[in-house]
Order: sequence, then structure tokens, then C-alpha cells
Amino acid sequence: MILKSLAIAFVTSAAAAGAVTAAATGVSSVAASGAPAISPVVWDTPLPQAPAPELQAPLTQTLSILAGPGSFSGKATYIQGGIGRIEAVAADRAYNNAAREGKFPLTFNIADIDVNGPVATANVTATAATGGTATQPVTFIAGPSPTGWQVSKQSALSLLSAAG
Repeated sequence: MILKSLAIAFVTSAAAAGAVTAAATGVSSVAASGAPAISPVVWDTPLPQAPAPELQAPLTQTLSILAGPGSFSGKATYIQGGIGRIEAVAADRAYNNAAREGKFPLTFNIADIDVNGPVATANVTATAATGGTATQPVTFIAGPSPTGWQVSKQSALSLLSAAG
């Protein structure tokens, strides 16, 4: 609410300053002076929300569990729509190959979290134990997992192909 009040005060001050400047210079129209036209302000319109830093921990935990040891068949609750048997076998194979190459454990840095209802998107940077990094957008869906978030199936498959 304080941010909204500051924004309203700024717009009001800018409008007053523009009117005083225009009157002082004898300009009959602010638009004619090349200054931007002042548009009306709609009151009670919510300002855009800041990124959701409170989601960083559960989203990181979701990714850490998916990147942790164990079969992907047991990680189905962290992937939207679950994971089929063939997908689980392929995921296990890709995970085992990456583990042999020394890429695990992975650490995650999640930035630019944007929440729209039950969907959160974020830019995720994964850093492998070998020092390699990769950044890609990931979509999370609020769902029935222990962390409260699932990775969309498309993002999960994209992450899997990047790892394998």
C-alpha cells in the first residue's frame, strides 16, 4: 500500500510540475512542447507484485529432489501428470550417465520468479559438480507434492535432455 501511495504521489507531483512548467513558459499545450502527455490514473488498480522470493526455497527443494539419487518412478509426484514407465527408465538412464560423468550433485539458483495463479515460471541455473552451468526457464505448477510444487512435464523433459 505504501508503494501505491508513493506512485500516486509521484504521478500527481509530475503532473503539477508539468503544468507549472508549461504555464511559466507560456505553452498552451503540454503535448505541443514535446513532453509526454499525462494519462489519467485509475485508482484502486493493484500495482504489479514483486517477484515471489518466498517460493525460492520450495522450488529449489523440488529441483533438488528431482536431481537427487533414486529412481524417477519414485519422483513422479514432483512432475506434473506423473511420469510413465518408459520415461522413468529413460530418465534413470540419463541420470546414471550424468552421475558417472561426475555431474552430480547439482546446485540450483532460481531467479526471476513470476507467479500467475497456480503457475510459477523462473530462470533456473544449474551448476554441476564439474563446474558446468546451464540456465533455462522452468515452469512450476502448484500441486500435490511434499513441497507443494511440481515441475511441468515439458520443463522436466527439457531438463532431462539438458542433463543427459
